[in-house]
Amino acid sequence: MTAPQHRNVRNPKGERAPEAVSADVILDTAARLIELHGVEAFTMRGLAEELGVAVTSIYWHVGGRNKLFDRLVDRLLDQMANLPIGGETAVERIASLARSQRTALIERQHLLGIAHVLRAVQVHVISSALMQFSAIRGAKHEEEDPSLWTDDWPDRSLVEALQSPTDYDAVFEYGLTALLAQLVRTHDRADRST
Repeated sequence: MTAPQHRNVRNPKGERAPEAVSADVILDTAARLIELHGVEAFTMRGLAEELGVAVTSIYWHVGGRNKLFDRLVDRLLDQMANLPIGGETAVERIASLARSQRTALIERQHLLGIAHVLRAVQVHVISSALMQFSAIRGAKHEEEDPSLWTDDWPDRSLVEALQSPTDYDAVFEYGLTALLAQLVRTHDRADRST
């Protein structure tokens, strides 16, 4: 089974000219359509019309709508991981990276919602590590100190939970799940609309 390999685009004279369809062409076109009309208005049928191919050609090259969105996110992550960084000192390199990230996100506004989640996840990772590091290296206190929890607290199970040692891995996973819940809901809605 072979996939359709060409799409029709307008050449400078306004005539239709065939151009090879590839995963990159499909992803570039999808990103442009999302940029112009938003994720909610994006359809596989509209993408196929824009490319001048059958929807099955898109599925052949990149998969369904969710797979296409996953690949757009993967692209953004790859681009963010390989941004140019310059400078002589650590501070200059950090500033350079920050500027490169800002420029990349401005150029890819259609994925900015995803970028907000990525930023929130980065902050969560760093704050979780700092919280655990501070607990290990910081001033010690006993969670079981009776002066912290008097006997008249109405919710004894809460007191017992608060007296137990903190499970930093569980706290991290709970926060991560909460941050990613919006992406999961968006992904599920996209599944139902295809």
